[in-house]
Amino acid sequence: MSRVSVKICGLREPRHAAHTCRAGADYVGVVFAGRVREVTAEEAADVVGALEGGTKAVGVFVDASPTEILRTRDVAGFHVAQLHGREPPGACDELRAEGLGVWKGLRPTSGDALVRGWDEYSEAADAILVEGFSPRGPGGTGASFPWEWLSDLVRDGCALALAGGLDAANVSRAIRDGRPDIVDVSSGVERAPGEKSIELILEFLAAAREAVGPAPVSGPVARSRNE
Repeated sequence: MSRVSVKICGLREPRHAAHTCRAGADYVGVVFAGRVREVTAEEAADVVGALEGGTKAVGVFVDASPTEILRTRDVAGFHVAQLHGREPPGACDELRAEGLGVWKGLRPTSGDALVRGWDEYSEAADAILVEGFSPRGPGGTGASFPWEWLSDLVRDGCALALAGGLDAANVSRAIRDGRPDIVDVSSGVERAPGEKSIELILEFLAAAREAVGPAPVSGPVARSRNE
């Protein structure tokens, strides 16, 4: 199986970021929306500053304007903007023109909705992140995604990130059945909501790597125009 990149999302402590990147994560996520995992730009800068090697930082937003995202990027220093709201494709284009990679989050409620969302954003985003739908909102809810919906998806030209309900026990199956380019975990490496566990992070990374075999750290921020 080809290489799959791993993102650990919702980090708030620099020490967790340091352990995560040393263990081989390709991405760490800092969240600028919600409550449980939300950080300020300054707090995110401390997390990003703890990274080393090839690990990249992803800033997660919900319905923030491109201006706000870029202002936050200038303080926090993340490399990729992950958009989880109703942002139009034009917002993705604007951010990519400013040197950011862009991942667009989708929470489809059917296979047809997934195809429509993919068709709408696949030219504008570097990666599309699909996660399970939850009425509690986007990201970090632990809602599982029906992997079988991916079987008929035409994925040319855009990376697929798979999230929602992943943990060390099921990530191998998710990689096998969903064939993602990236797997993304948040609540699946927590002891309690918002409380990351280094032990669970290491277990998840080991399980994901075992599923595809060892490879050097790198990953698809993916086709950002300025990289």
